[in-house]
Order: sequence, then structure tokens, then C-alpha cells
Amino acid sequence: MPISIPDLEEAAAGGWRAPEQARLGRWLLRAACGFTGRANSALAIGDPGMPLADAVAEVCRWYQARGLPPMVAVPYAVNEPQTSAVDRFLARRGWPVRSAAATVMTATPAAVATGTAEAAAAVHVGVAAEPDDGWLELYRHRGRRPPPISRRLLMSAPWQAFASVREAGGTVAIGRVAVAGGWAGLTAVEVHPGQRRRGLGRAITGALAAAAARHGAAGLYLQVENDNAAARALYRQAGFADHHGYHYRVARGAA
Repeated sequence: MPISIPDLEEAAAGGWRAPEQARLGRWLLRAACGFTGRANSALAIGDPGMPLADAVAEVCRWYQARGLPPMVAVPYAVNEPQTSAVDRFLARRGWPVRSAAATVMTATPAAVATGTAEAAAAVHVGVAAEPDDGWLELYRHRGRRPPPISRRLLMSAPWQAFASVREAGGTVAIGRVAVAGGWAGLTAVEVHPGQRRRGLGRAITGALAAAAARHGAAGLYLQVENDNAAARALYRQAGFADHHGYHYRVARGAA
């Protein structure tokens, strides 16, 4: 299951595809009306096909033309952003890091499905090809109801599945898995505030891991903010391990 940082980032980009994308060498420019950092940043992996200063200038022009702040997603070895030449260059230019850094964690789908089987068996988890109204009602991004473009992004992968737990006529837990480049990405795991600490998030994770395994995914990944120690610990218990880190740098003075 080994995979390089650039290859995993490419797979993750395929699992959350922005409506507008353009290549700058191997870099990938993405725009989605500002919804989510991943869909509105330049993924800086590999050679942009021009000197770094020129590539950053082109990134600025591309995003400014779309009314978006120029932003670059910088992946790096775990806890070692200083190893990235792009990050060092942007830091010297005065581009600040936007919000918290995150860690990408990986596992095999079968191992996660096995490790969470007891939780998944304790409740009925429905899995569907599209999110229904109950799923969308519970879905949040950074604690807020997402904009309409979110549905387009949710359905943007070559293959995706949506898990739900329903009780008493309502949806109490959800999650999404998307497969691109042979790897499955786990996102949007949400549990209703009144139903937490029941293992529902673990059950959703297990059901989606099993769905990814049935689809033939070689590996499973997720992203979790570094300051969310509780979530990282729970994912480690489910079989995940740290793969690499990333953060976003935003042009100095950009909104």
C-alpha cells in the first residue's frame, strides 16, 4: 500500500474535483466559488514547468481573475514543512499559513472495516450512491451549512458513496467515501450533536471502509487538523497512521 506524497495528493484531488481546474506544469489550479480550501487552491506538487517565482505570479493572476484569494496547498513530510522548497519560498514572500495545518492519515480499507466491524454491526448503516435530503441536512463544513455548490463537489469523484444512520425518522450520522486513482478518501463524517459518544462515527467509518474495499480501493485516507488530538487518536485506533502533512499559504494581504 505504499504511495508517495505527490501521488496521494493527486488521488485526493480526484476525489474532490473543483468545477474549474487548470494545469501549470504538474501543479493543479482549482476554483469552486471559495468553498473548501482543497477546491480553491493551487496544489503545489512536482514541477510547475517554469521558475518558482513565475509560477507563483501565474497562480496570483489565475485566482485574482476569479475573485478568489491566491492560495497554495503545500504538502510535506509529517511535521517537516521546512523540507518544502515551495513553502520556504512563500514564507520568504510573506505568505501566511491559513488556519491550522492538517495531517493526511492512511490505512487499508479492509483493516479499517475489520477494526470497526463491531460498531458498524451495532446500528444499521445505509449506503447510497447519492446524498439524500437527510444526509444533506446534517452535512456541515466547519460548523456551517455549506453553499449549493457543495453538492457538485460531493458528486465530483469517479465513484463515491454516502453512508447514513437513521433513527426515529431522522438522520443522526453521515459520511462520504470517494475513490480516485485507486485510493479512497473518507470525508464528511458528521454525527448529530445529540447523538454523540455512541460510536456512530466509528460505525460510519467502518461501513464506508467496507464499501471502498468492495469497490477495489488499494488504500484509504482521510485528513484531520493537527490540533484535533482526540480525532487523530480515534483514527489511529481504527487502523490509520500518519502519512504526510499539509497546510495552505495565502498571498500576503489577500482576504
